[in-house]
Amino acid sequence: MTITVYSSLDTGAPTLPSTAGQRFIDNLKLIFTACLVTGYGAKPAAGWTVGHDHADGFSLSNGEGYINFVNVTANAVAIYLMETLTSGSAALGVGDNRRSGPWFEGQSDTGRHYHSTSYFTSTTGNKHWCLVADNRTAIFQWFGSQLNVDMGTSYGGLLYFGAYLPAFGGSGFCALGGSTGSGGTVQLFPPNSGASGTALRNPFDGTVVQGASPGYRGGAVVETSNATMVSKTRLSPAVLRPVRATLMGRGLGLSGSTSSSLDAHCGLLRGVLSEPSMSDALLSKVLPALGISSPVWQDKLRPLTLPNGKQWVPAYYAAADLGTFISLDPADWE
Repeated sequence: MTITVYSSLDTGAPTLPSTAGQRFIDNLKLIFTACLVTGYGAKPAAGWTVGHDHADGFSLSNGEGYINFVNVTANAVAIYLMETLTSGSAALGVGDNRRSGPWFEGQSDTGRHYHSTSYFTSTTGNKHWCLVADNRTAIFQWFGSQLNVDMGTSYGGLLYFGAYLPAFGGSGFCALGGSTGSGGTVQLFPPNSGASGTALRNPFDGTVVQGASPGYRGGAVVETSNATMVSKTRLSPAVLRPVRATLMGRGLGLSGSTSSSLDAHCGLLRGVLSEPSMSDALLSKVLPALGISSPVWQDKLRPLTLPNGKQWVPAYYAAADLGTFISLDPADWE
């Protein structure tokens, strides 16, 4: 397993356009193709392949499933998963077990899994990004418009896609992060409502059947119930106690309840850690506690080295969600 950190700070990294008429899908395609498929500069490709490439959509595969991004508006894409790709003649490919949020093939739900932005397509400001990946999982975070360590509610986003570790073993493929509306606030760890994520198969028995309107989100252990970052100053933990972030599922076929706020533990995310004393604190407070005394915005995009030699990449992309870390230790990806 090779875990690689790609970012807009790299020499040879793809340059996003600064002209009018940008589309979110085009910027995603530029970044994902360069990082996951072709590589650039001194950075090798993560090992993914292109499933299909259409003017208004494209798909990528890690060999375990396909993720298909489809243009919705200049600032939004819809995310679909499928197990095979039998036709790529349209923006949304054709294949087995197509799914997007609560919708799945043959079902009438109008909801979809969306990822959106109004800043990563801007002609002004500072568009920057970081992607950590191996040949099975990609964790992408983007930022727009602001030159700050701490980001406002809608100025950044995070998308996790590819392999995860189902609770009872086996393999799983999912996409997390986003919203149930094409203009909604992008979140990976939404509290009590809004589980827009998608998983190819039932995490418990590996079947396609997941019940009506299944929903998935990330889960992070924190010291408070406040699912936003705050400007607390009591950050001097004697010992870091990282906890693996989880996949949470809801809906009658997953949690046994139709409630939008009752979730079941469905598995572990690869590489994503939450630290209970830090996940609900602003990054400007977290980094000094980890040895970066005067953090700048670039510190969001590069690994920090802990006293024990391990490296983490901050994943604190928006104040409206919880902060986590992406570990570069292969043990945290298994």
